[in-house]
Amino acid sequence: MGGPQPFSHEIRITRAQDIAQRIQRHFGKRTLAIGLYGSLARQSDGPFSDIEMHVLIENMEGDHTLEWSEGPWKAEVNLYSPQTFLEQASELESDWPITHGAYANILPVLGDSGWFSQARERVFNHDEDEIRPVLEEALIGDLYEIIGKLRNARSSGNTQSVATYAFYAARFAVCIVGLWHRHLYTGSAILYKEALSLPDRPKGFDPFIQRIMEGNLTDPQTVFEEADALWAGFEGWADAHGLTLYRSLDDLLNEI
Repeated sequence: MGGPQPFSHEIRITRAQDIAQRIQRHFGKRTLAIGLYGSLARQSDGPFSDIEMHVLIENMEGDHTLEWSEGPWKAEVNLYSPQTFLEQASELESDWPITHGAYANILPVLGDSGWFSQARERVFNHDEDEIRPVLEEALIGDLYEIIGKLRNARSSGNTQSVATYAFYAARFAVCIVGLWHRHLYTGSAILYKEALSLPDRPKGFDPFIQRIMEGNLTDPQTVFEEADALWAGFEGWADAHGLTLYRSLDDLLNEI
């Protein structure tokens, strides 16, 4: 059987160290820091997990991703200048709870780990005034829109896309709740379980997320009903937290 093959954590670490040494030989003194992220950095990697690394190179123009497989295993190496790396760590988007664990939880392999400490500080350096507009945009630009697609599917009787839309709705929902709590999810394998452990969840959130966790999407009508309940729950939740969902064009134009 081709594709990913099982290896121990120790073998994966040894491979990562070898990759780091080869990169250092290539870039020489320009190599400032190399660190692991993802499941290998958290020591929660499974037998088929890949190797993911950040590499900071002095005077590197732009950022570059090297992704390859040597048959039974795979690696991804992201190369940046330290400035670009820290800028990316500072970004705040609606999927921050999923994407930014890669910048906050880094296991140093080589070089000055102070860069990685700075990245972690920047990941969490967002106050409520920054987070609120991102949440409002996610609620309308992401979740509201996918709820509309689910309602279109119900209206047309075309249910072949229901599972896809439901998974998107769940992802948007857990990101919104995670961002409100400034919570970085550990990984995709336990994303929904972690989301269900967070406090202050909207009404309708738990049944919908539980359904996605179980992969129980064979009854479109039930999915539609629970998606409606999810959105109603987020409407109430947003109102309780002073988040503005509905605005007019004039409101937006007057802000320009």
